[in-house]
Amino acid sequence: MSEVMTANQEVQPSSLSGIFIITGTSIGAGMFSLPILTSNMWFGWAVLFLCVSWYCMYSSALYLLEANQKFKRGVNFDSMTKALLPTSLRILNGLSVLFVSYILVYAYISGGGSMLGHSLQSGLGIDIDQSVASFLFAVLLGLIVSFSTKAVGRFTSAMLGGMVITFSIAIYSLLSGANLSLLQPFAEMTERLPYSWAAIPSLMVCFGFHSNIPSLVKYYNKDSSKVVNSIRYGSLLALAIYLIWLLASFTVIGRDGFSSVIAQGGNMGALVAALESTGSGATLAVTLQLFANFAVATSFLGVALGLFDFLTDLLKLDDTLSGRSKTALVTFVPPMIGGVLWPNGFIYAIGYAGFAAAVFALFTPVALAFQARKHLPATDFLVSGGHARMAVVLVFAVCVVSFQVLSMMGLLA
Repeated sequence: MSEVMTANQEVQPSSLSGIFIITGTSIGAGMFSLPILTSNMWFGWAVLFLCVSWYCMYSSALYLLEANQKFKRGVNFDSMTKALLPTSLRILNGLSVLFVSYILVYAYISGGGSMLGHSLQSGLGIDIDQSVASFLFAVLLGLIVSFSTKAVGRFTSAMLGGMVITFSIAIYSLLSGANLSLLQPFAEMTERLPYSWAAIPSLMVCFGFHSNIPSLVKYYNKDSSKVVNSIRYGSLLALAIYLIWLLASFTVIGRDGFSSVIAQGGNMGALVAALESTGSGATLAVTLQLFANFAVATSFLGVALGLFDFLTDLLKLDDTLSGRSKTALVTFVPPMIGGVLWPNGFIYAIGYAGFAAAVFALFTPVALAFQARKHLPATDFLVSGGHARMAVVLVFAVCVVSFQVLSMMGLLA
């Protein structure tokens, strides 16, 4: 028996890397904006609507996978919408993907710069302008994305391991001094409901990993079972982390503390500083800073990877050094400029991302799956639930768009 693999045999990657990419992409988007965005709706409504958002976003990701499986390996959003949807919808979807991806990459540059500046100041006593910190953060991690998907997977896996350790230590420290009475409603549930409607578009972004689905289909060579495992367990892990994080944040900072964080701009550094000020010791400060840096870095890598692959498909650039260099410039220069000019736009960017994300993360996956079932041959993967499950996702999408419009008009609290 030969113990040597032939040259054309490849070791298939496990689902673990995909789980890490999905979790890493998700939690950076929601971890440090979530307590601020839900501070008015508080714990009960936050838990309910987080679970609703998870189910709808998980379902829409499966619809996107179903459609993607019917195309050749490497096909991304643009090519799928071109083949299955009218030109007007293709253009709308492309614009929404670009808008959300760019604005999230910008949000993470903003958040990453905030955390880098806070960490250098508190740990080493070095004061650095946040615009400079944002630029350094983007350049260093942008090089990893530009190199390869495998590099992103390995780097994200390593950082997620660090996140698990630092998150566990930080949560233990926070909950050991938590005041559970702060979870009691500071107003009746019906009084807090309007704040829930206004926050739903932002809660949806907490599971905004959809731009990674085509990248994972390519990475796993169209092995649907591994992509499904990545989506299911990666998103569930993100949901569990969110709930624990909300519990710790609400029982430590309290309502008055969040008012102070919001007054400082609501960026990641302000929230971490508020948590550090609870008096739990130097260990909490160090672990929180490490966790925050790991979280925003993994999220940046995940979203930037999805944008990178989308632009490669859209612009028809090859996988050579020259082609990837051109894609890298188009991917990172616009959000880097935003991060330098407007370094404190983290919370605002997350909010606006939910509005456009409803198009490519909710409407488009359902439309693609519906059209693919009608016009393309069946594959080994089909989302269960029939038209009823599609309808649930579409109703949620309409709610997201409606609530965001009403909120922008000042008609929701």
